[in-house]
Amino acid sequence: MSVECELNPHEKSMQFLREVCNIDGIEMIDSNSIYKIVVQVRGRSGRHYEVEASRPIGLFMQTPWTTEVVGAAWKRDFDSEKARAYTAKLCLNIHEDKEHLPVGDRLASLVLSLHNDVKLAMEIPLVAQFIVCPREELFHIFTFQEELVVTQDMSDESALEGNPQHVLDFMEEDHDVEFIDFLPGFWDDELGEQEAFDLDSIQTNWLQDVSDDIMQRFD
Repeated sequence: MSVECELNPHEKSMQFLREVCNIDGIEMIDSNSIYKIVVQVRGRSGRHYEVEASRPIGLFMQTPWTTEVVGAAWKRDFDSEKARAYTAKLCLNIHEDKEHLPVGDRLASLVLSLHNDVKLAMEIPLVAQFIVCPREELFHIFTFQEELVVTQDMSDESALEGNPQHVLDFMEEDHDVEFIDFLPGFWDDELGEQEAFDLDSIQTNWLQDVSDDIMQRFD
């Protein structure tokens, strides 16, 4: 009997996720816990993402995994608490129709979608907003939502007695990401060999044109 046949669905999905993490720009980070899975992704835009799935210790089979996506302009912004001040949460999640799938399959879909974040931005406005947001502005942003961008000030206010209810409601919502199609030729090898765009260093009209084009698609 092969080793693959002996694996349970969770183990098979994690094996698949590890294979996905062999793709250039996708890396699994050792979390030292079976209850937390961390994957870092470099998007085609040049932006970086950290996807973390976790569940309570001791309730491995009873409690569903929760997923959080954090975005950064620079990969090193994930390296320290001080640098993480320049990161922001992106309210993205796998579509509820796919929640029955093992966590490895769901994470693989999510990280592959983020790896091709330029395409994802054409479908989800909050990703486009994150891509074009200057790094310095990320310092003031708590999370990118479907309906609005929640700033740190808004987040602090929501902890006070006079909470703006609409802010609290939006902060509890995630935007679903459809399960991507694993099709032959889905990834363009030529694009994979190119350097990612550095949106913070480009000081030409090209950046404004890209920003305008992306945002016009959602008007």
